[in-house]
Amino acid sequence: VRVEGRTLEALLPVGGEGFGVGDRVVVYLEGERAYVTEPDRMPWLAALALLFALGAVGLGRGKGLRGLLGTLFGLLLLVYVVVPRIAAGGDPLLHAFLGSLGVLVLSVYFVHGLGRKTTAALGATLAAVLLVLLLGRFFAQAMGFTGLASEEALLLHQWGGVDLLGLYLAGLAVGALGALADVTVTQASVVQALAHADPQAPPWRLYRRAMEVGYDHLGSLAYAAGSLLLFPLLTRDPTPLRFLLNTEPFAAELVGMLLGSLGLVLAVPLSTLFAAFLLAGGKGEGGDHAHPH
Repeated sequence: VRVEGRTLEALLPVGGEGFGVGDRVVVYLEGERAYVTEPDRMPWLAALALLFALGAVGLGRGKGLRGLLGTLFGLLLLVYVVVPRIAAGGDPLLHAFLGSLGVLVLSVYFVHGLGRKTTAALGATLAAVLLVLLLGRFFAQAMGFTGLASEEALLLHQWGGVDLLGLYLAGLAVGALGALADVTVTQASVVQALAHADPQAPPWRLYRRAMEVGYDHLGSLAYAAGSLLLFPLLTRDPTPLRFLLNTEPFAAELVGMLLGSLGLVLAVPLSTLFAAFLLAGGKGEGGDHAHPH
């Protein structure tokens, strides 16, 4: 390998037969020895990020650009504010909820605008997030979760000073935010269109009509939070299924999937109900700039 103009003899990692001449790699130097650790993936990650940005802006135009910026700011908020506070021992429920609020304000108000429709969607999403967090803490404590369900968690545990269970609980909420916001904004938009089409409709009628679309959502909602790499073990591991599912890695994944799906199921009627009361009589037209079709 060539490192800073020098040619060095480096050892390949186990299973590293796929490396070829001209490949960019990451090299670990220890004294006079050099070790190839893995391919340099940053150019490909940058290319994929650029492709995503071009697709978001090119197809979504102004709203796509705002969505891109909202996603970026939300990610920075999570990485540099929420996660460090939880890892330092702060209340995971409080900081995960406040972090979710910050992310949602960026992703809902910044992208879709400030109005009754987006306020209904934001309120319903926060209510679903809060429920997921509360149920997550209850079931994690009841099942005796330690947070040591992955290699990354074991590494953080070795470093010390990190609330792994708190990070797990925060991940339950943050992992479902995108799907929750999408469902709630969609349902609020349905209510808004119905309210503008029939300004005399009372909230209960708007709720009933909008839930005809909501029931279609409920029939197809399934949230998968975790790694699919665990599930092939169900057929390959000789351990009886009852005991395999009882292990923390499997149980934690199942809890995440079930609570995420439950949050989505609750978000549909909540967003419909909030929007029905906020938008009844055709209100919200000036703030949301929506037109019925």
